[in-house]
Order: sequence, then structure tokens, then C-alpha cells
Amino acid sequence: MHIESIKLKNFKSFRDTKMLDIPKFCVIVGANGAGKSSLFSVFEFLREALDSNVHTALVKLGGNRGFSEVRSRAVSGNIEIEIKFRETDKSPLVTYLVVG
Repeated sequence: MHIESIKLKNFKSFRDTKMLDIPKFCVIVGANGAGKSSLFSVFEFLREALDSNVHTALVKLGGNRGFSEVRSRAVSGNIEIEIKFRETDKSPLVTYLVVG
């Protein structure tokens, strides 16, 4: 699988972030508090949302605070997650979008 792009809006520390043209081999580096763990939380959230539902994913990731813990601070808009990927180099591009 090759993730080609990720767009995050109002998810944890990502208010409006786009990662486009992600190479097949990618190393994530950054200072403490830069959002590396939050980026990987996206995949945890999506897995849980697919396994059960978005509400359960919000509770698991955000604890008692649920949605308010997962959504970026001081914003009122929806959480948006968009991931574009291909299963193989020759597979069609798949877009997965969650808005909540």
C-alpha cells in the first residue's frame, strides 16, 4: 500500500494540514510536541471507526472528553480526514474521507 496524500482539518494539533506527494519511503521527524504522535493517531482513529463506529473511535482516542479532546483546540468546525492511497502501483487511487 502506498499512501499518496493526507489532509487533516481540526484533528488534534492539525488545524488545516496537507501532506501531498508522499514518497513510498518516508521518515517522520520533528521536535517534541510537533505532532508526530498525533499523525499516527489518525490511523488508530480510522481503524477504530471502521471496526466499530466514529463515536466509539472518538471515545477511545479522546477518553471522557471524546470529540472535544480529538478536535483542535479553539475551533468549532468538523474534524476532516482524507487519505488517498493505492493498494499497488497499478491499482486505482482510493480516497477515504471522514467528516465528523
